[in-house]
Amino acid sequence: MAVSAIPMEYVRVVKSATCGRSLVFTSKFAPGQCILEELPCAYTVKNDRRGSFCDFCLKKCSTLKKCSRCNYVSYCNKSCQIGDWARCHKQECKTLKKIHPRPPDLHVAQLLSQLIRKQSKSAPCTQEDEDCFPTTVDQLESNHEKLSDTKRNHFESLLCVLKQFLEEDVLAEPSSWLKMYGATLCNGFSIMDYGLYGLIDIANGVYLRASMVNHSCDPNCALVFDGRKLQVRTVKDVKEGEECTISYFTAVNYPTKERQAFLDHVHYFTCKCVKCIEEINALEPDAGLTEEILGLEKSKEEIEMQIQFALITKDWTKVLQKFETYLRSCLPAHHYLLVEVRDLAFGICCTIESWGKAAQMGQLITKPYRDHYGPYHPSLGIHLLRMGQALLNLKRFQEARKYLTEAKSVLEVTHGPQHSLMKSTSVQKLLCRFR
Repeated sequence: MAVSAIPMEYVRVVKSATCGRSLVFTSKFAPGQCILEELPCAYTVKNDRRGSFCDFCLKKCSTLKKCSRCNYVSYCNKSCQIGDWARCHKQECKTLKKIHPRPPDLHVAQLLSQLIRKQSKSAPCTQEDEDCFPTTVDQLESNHEKLSDTKRNHFESLLCVLKQFLEEDVLAEPSSWLKMYGATLCNGFSIMDYGLYGLIDIANGVYLRASMVNHSCDPNCALVFDGRKLQVRTVKDVKEGEECTISYFTAVNYPTKERQAFLDHVHYFTCKCVKCIEEINALEPDAGLTEEILGLEKSKEEIEMQIQFALITKDWTKVLQKFETYLRSCLPAHHYLLVEVRDLAFGICCTIESWGKAAQMGQLITKPYRDHYGPYHPSLGIHLLRMGQALLNLKRFQEARKYLTEAKSVLEVTHGPQHSLMKSTSVQKLLCRFR
């Protein structure tokens, strides 16, 4: 079991009849304090990221070597291969070799098998354990009795593959597996990779202690990943006894209705934070914009399809032409769909080094980012960094200095000076440019 390297006296577990377990601060802290650090109980690289990220340390690597037995998992060095063999691959290798065709959700079955195997070796939890940090997966909220028919059908489709991953001595009743499946849906984390190419969702993981951090649409903490290591860091001044919260969303400016629907569908609760209550009592922001919103939703789907095609053909002409439309819009600049499309355009333009269009798109979403995230957030820091990079390449040095100076101050809070992103050569080169 991976334990936190951060002293747990920074936070403590409390229990209430309305919210269940949560974490509260044991002292006041300024922005930038790491209050929890943890390695995952179990994790798997997503199928569409396999081959780009190491299956053990989750670092991006261009010289990965595949396991010679299963020819499926990949590692950046011998040390990672040995580490993953001890972690899970010893039990998974033979199964991965014989499963053909491999289903697109194979990584979900892998994650479940790891959790079931761990649980079979754990002592049963006691009632007293509920007032402490969880030490086993069965202490996590699962809400398996509330699963929709669609989710239950998905679980049923996993059973055949799941049974192949598990040895007879750890096989249990599928009913207990359903509870485990529910726990992964409620408590699983999308492990993100940070870099000049943006934020990439690379893996799914379960973190026992971090699962105690509740949601707020206006959180006082943010999650950041460094490979497989998770950190919870303060992004506001916090007081002793105040609840530690994060946002379960990565998207910018989602309307209250969409946020509430997502939280109810995935986590089975209704958010009653101050932001939600204030917005529910305010006027509906999308009133009279139905036609424009439907058009933008359709355009976003078309752009995403064109991007997939361009990744194969390397011809970005149509995509760039499509993006030109979104330099102007009758929708409010902060509308979440417009921000999403412009952010998509910004990322693609940075990737293909179309720096002029990147700077145009990036400037359009900088204010919505600031307004939504506040002064400190990992996504804001990465955005400012990429804007600085674009402006440097356009030789607009005075503007680049402004963005990079702010990016450094944000990232020092959200990531900390020891994060691998802050130590990377490319980022160091940018941040040190105007010292």
